[in-house]
Amino acid sequence: MIYRADIIWAGRGQIIRDGGIHVQKGRIVQLGPFKELRLDNERVQELHDTILLPAFANAHTQLDLSHLRGRLHPGTGFVEWIETVSAGRQGPHGEGRSIRKGLAQVIAGGTVAVGDISVSGKSAEILHTHGLVHSIVFLEVSGFRPADAQRTIDALRRLIEGLMHGKSVRLGISPRSPYAVSLELFGKCIKLGEELDLPMAIHAAESIAEAEFLMYGTGSIRTLMEKRESLPPNWTPPGKRPIPYLQEIGALDRSPLLIHCCEVDSDDAAIIARHGCSVAYSPRSSAFFGHAADSLYTLLDAGVNVALGTNGLASNRSLSMLDEMRFLKLRHPDLGWEQIVQMATTGAAQALGIWGGGVLGVYLPADIVAVDPAGGRDLGQKILGEGSSVEFVLRAGRRLKKRTTAKKVLV
Repeated sequence: MIYRADIIWAGRGQIIRDGGIHVQKGRIVQLGPFKELRLDNERVQELHDTILLPAFANAHTQLDLSHLRGRLHPGTGFVEWIETVSAGRQGPHGEGRSIRKGLAQVIAGGTVAVGDISVSGKSAEILHTHGLVHSIVFLEVSGFRPADAQRTIDALRRLIEGLMHGKSVRLGISPRSPYAVSLELFGKCIKLGEELDLPMAIHAAESIAEAEFLMYGTGSIRTLMEKRESLPPNWTPPGKRPIPYLQEIGALDRSPLLIHCCEVDSDDAAIIARHGCSVAYSPRSSAFFGHAADSLYTLLDAGVNVALGTNGLASNRSLSMLDEMRFLKLRHPDLGWEQIVQMATTGAAQALGIWGGGVLGVYLPADIVAVDPAGGRDLGQKILGEGSSVEFVLRAGRRLKKRTTAKKVLV
């Protein structure tokens, strides 16, 4: 099959007008101006007024929270959000149904791989079944009582072993955050990750409340932990901000994916860059929590690989990467459109360890998204302008279905 389009943005600034992509057995075998391709009686699909790009990757999702869409409103306090999410995960909502509901939005938004945070690991099989095979499901653990650390890590090991014996995407480990994981449990997560050679993801520097808790042991997070009776007796704060604390305990040594990092300064960003960590940045989620001026430029200036992610529907209106990029351009109009698109392609692929991901090239997998452009003369406006939409998405040359169950789940 040869796909012919008015414009192909192949990644890293390569633009082909009236171009063609020749796909065979799931890989790209020709890419270039249509008139230069060898047709060899191949079927040609004409995609007039369409832009072809590398398919998107979503560096941070929480698919199991999809049933919470609309339950919380912008401006919700961080601790209130934590409590609502915790209750929502425990309720009788049907986890598989929630995951599939979110997955339908992921696919409809042009995405072929995600970095999903999951407590149960249920999304690992669902993502694999629906073709998002380069995804990572980071299995989240938490626990602030040192005495519980061994029991928690033993349960995590059993979960990993069980998932590895079935159909599953790649697995990772996610010690929730510095305010939710004891030093002992962090150490055991690091050791298990090294033993099994699994990637790691950590929510870090999400809020001012987190920094206050680690620096001084005070604030709303301490109040929440005392309410839950999860603060160990005689606990003393480490007296460091989140990023220096993670560095001190060795949690950054294997370059984990750091999630959010809304509250970092230049020193923090330098540490992140020095350890080769990518950051999963969710601009709409950041705005949801009222971060008027987040740390995006601080991270970029330090040379950190910033990858776009949507977070989950508990703090976002959709899981579409096109929506996420469009919002980022509106929030930061001085950012170039190619830089933004690269955060959702090469940047996100790098964050998830997808070799060759985020670009279109000969011999690479045919992971392609077709975008129906918005109006405007500028290519960036056509891709990110109001009204652009995803026509279809290919993963290894196969069109992913927007529906993931027998019933329509798009919302």
